[in-house]
Amino acid sequence: MKTTVSEPESWKRVIEFEISTEEINAAIDKKLNEYKREVKLPGFRPGKTPLNVIKQRFGDAAKAAVVDDTVKNSYKTACEEHNIVPVSQASVTDMKEDEGEPLRFTIETEVDPVIEIKNYDKLKIKPKVKKLKDSDIDDTLENLRDRFAEFSDVDRASKKGDYIRMEYNKVVIDGVEKAEIQNPTYPVEVGGENSFKEFDKGLTGVKAGEEVEITVKFPKDYSDKEAAGKTGEFSVKVLSVQEKKLPEINEEFLKKFGDFATADALKEKIREGMEKEELDKANADAFKEVIEKIIEDNPFEVPPSRVETFFDMMHEDYARYRKPEEPMPTREEIAERFKEHALFSLKRMRIIDYVSDKEKIKATQEEVDKQIEELAQRYGQQFEDMKQLFRKNGTTNRIRHEIREKKTLEYLIGEGRE
Repeated sequence: MKTTVSEPESWKRVIEFEISTEEINAAIDKKLNEYKREVKLPGFRPGKTPLNVIKQRFGDAAKAAVVDDTVKNSYKTACEEHNIVPVSQASVTDMKEDEGEPLRFTIETEVDPVIEIKNYDKLKIKPKVKKLKDSDIDDTLENLRDRFAEFSDVDRASKKGDYIRMEYNKVVIDGVEKAEIQNPTYPVEVGGENSFKEFDKGLTGVKAGEEVEITVKFPKDYSDKEAAGKTGEFSVKVLSVQEKKLPEINEEFLKKFGDFATADALKEKIREGMEKEELDKANADAFKEVIEKIIEDNPFEVPPSRVETFFDMMHEDYARYRKPEEPMPTREEIAERFKEHALFSLKRMRIIDYVSDKEKIKATQEEVDKQIEELAQRYGQQFEDMKQLFRKNGTTNRIRHEIREKKTLEYLIGEGRE
């Protein structure tokens, strides 16, 4: 067997094969003798059919089987000899099997390009953690109070800060009345951050039972494409005007969140949680920045088949996890929308693999056990039971991979480097 390998792209390998006539003929003869031993033909005892009869009846089939086996085996051997690790289906072209001539064919496949990442250990990218103010903690506490607010109907005209329960009598968009109307699920806040000023004006100073006419000009970038950039006319019936009352920060309120004796104790817990969130966010931003910098300084290509597989997985995830009311995007729409994301994600994985291999970064058994222990406590399971389950279903390998990835990213932003 003769092979010639070329690399028209960093991610493509083209292998040209030439198999001698002698090798092919010997394989065909061997195949015909196998047929002779196995087939049963009328007028001949098993295994005694003349070879020329076998060749006449099964010659073409034997040759086709030999060519098929030769292509598969030759490709496997060539990949081993030339250190080719395919990441796509092989494509066979230029097949030439003329009588009396060597068998010639070409196979194209894709590979992950060889990469070399330089100066990854000299980057000066660090997390930029936001420093929390006391007002941030106070705002979060107020949000907790707001979550447990009580609403009561009031017999007076509405004002800013009140909530209106309402229903639509009629909705007209650019002169066309909507046949189906979806009424607001929750009360609408008068003067709320996301309210249209026309609605605020129309719903201020109204009482339960009143009907008002409100005209709204929707912005061009409005989320509802059917109404974006158009004028809407709403005939609204006010069902009730409600006043919101925030709970006092007392013993009853504090117990909703744990064993806190004072508001200051709760605020300290809030601070700890928010500081962790800010640190996680800063780390995530730094991780993204460091990968972007490495890609910029060390450009390399991604095999198209890797990108296509990424799109296939995204399309499957959309179908599996989307909400029933959400439209299902086509695979083409996903490919167009997420091409840059796919390339970044695939390059990110290669960079992490490269750096972790170079620096011998991996998850220790203690780190894996610690994460499994935390999950066992969270779900009320025994550690050993969960550990056995994770070994069987592959979760342990995923945990190991996630720990290695995090440690590698932390290394790239300077943590753990001497």
